[in-house]
Amino acid sequence: MEQDEKLTRKLKRYCYKNGIDIVGFADPGLFDRYQKYNAPEYFLEGTKTVIVIGIHLFDINLDAWTLDSKHNWQFADSVLETYCSKLGNFLLKRGYISKIISYAPGFFLKEAAALAGLGAIGKNNLLITEKFGSQVRLRALITNAPLKYGKPIFESTYCENCTKCIDACPPQAFVNGKYIKSICRPYNLAHLTKLSDNTSIWCNVCIKACPIGKS
Repeated sequence: MEQDEKLTRKLKRYCYKNGIDIVGFADPGLFDRYQKYNAPEYFLEGTKTVIVIGIHLFDINLDAWTLDSKHNWQFADSVLETYCSKLGNFLLKRGYISKIISYAPGFFLKEAAALAGLGAIGKNNLLITEKFGSQVRLRALITNAPLKYGKPIFESTYCENCTKCIDACPPQAFVNGKYIKSICRPYNLAHLTKLSDNTSIWCNVCIKACPIGKS
């Protein structure tokens, strides 16, 4: 597939101008390692590029969740969805279609970001970016626009001799160095930091412990 470098540069400039902190582009062919329903083609037939964007969580309050009987909102994700809508309009004006991937199980955002060259999956089971560490929230947009792909990152060089996130984890959710969701999630739900009756922040100790992006 011929990749449109000019359109890619324009889209990147548009992203940074509008407040998006990181943006990368992944080859949908790299997702063949996942189940069919986890691949970009499942969401949009004819997908040529997976666009992954992110914002820096410079204030942990940006990562707050609001939940009541009618609503379940994540503040940073709402901001990212708005950004994705803008990118969709940018592409539509140039003759391309796109689709925002819902923040729900079915598409692996961290892995997509790594395949787009934005960072590596660290020992904390989160994406680690060079500039912001793990203090990012991600969202994906798939499109039939032939954009220039980033270089995939399959291994983390940040974590080689570091165990700070593992050592700091309150529920010890890393067993033999492997992240165990069934230990992490119950602890989070039992130790939410309440900002109000309906708004909370989940545990972020492993994010704070990571030294990458702190300088």
